Amino acid sequence: MRVLITGTSSGIGLATAKLFLNRGHEVVGFALEKCPELANDKRYTHYVVDICDKEKLPILENFDIVINNAGVQTPSMQGTGRDIRVNLCGTINVTEKYAFQSQIKSVLFNASVSGVSGDEFPEYAASKAGVIGYMKNCAKRLAKVYGATCNATCFGGVKTELNRPVMDDSVLWNRIMAVTPLRRWASSEEAAEWIYFLTAVNKFCTGQAIVIDGGEKDCNSTFVWPE
Repeated sequence: MRVLITGTSSGIGLATAKLFLNRGHEVVGFALEKCPELANDKRYTHYVVDICDKEKLPILENFDIVINNAGVQTPSMQGTGRDIRVNLCGTINVTEKYAFQSQIKSVLFNASVSGVSGDEFPEYAASKAGVIGYMKNCAKRLAKVYGATCNATCFGGVKTELNRPVMDDSVLWNRIMAVTPLRRWASSEEAAEWIYFLTAVNKFCTGQAIVIDGGEKDCNSTFVWPE
């Protein structure tokens, strides 16, 4: 299958691209930076692109799967609208341009448990809640016209660069682990497996915002971040 993944230069996006490539798929990746780790894989094509700039998105066709992973979390820029522009508006740009075509089989949005719980930062939570609402709108359109599935992953703690401010602070990390039911966060590779299942394997679940957070929201909702 031919797969489009945004945000492939690091974290969950990079892990997801590697997983699809390892399982024999062709992958097109978007990111603001180059992706040297995948540069030598002939089944991978990389575009340095800003998903917020709708007019500069490349002309590409015939994707079986579209995975909207690119996103930001900018505590210091709350009030500027950046989280909403990237996480929501950029995601809409990509989806409307590439997902609605006859070959599509599955679309997935990397939202966040914050979009369900309201935790974290105001504009970040709002952007991810918007992604969940937009996913449901897409799910109805994609099912009706193309018979394709469309879901959102709502991850809790994942060990990525975005979460370094708490991962590298032993005091904050211990506070988080003390209230995390499974006493760990997911790896990017573990997150990628969920994404792979919901797109390449799943054929019937659609329109769902699936919380994957180790019990964080429903068992013991607590948000920790540097003051």
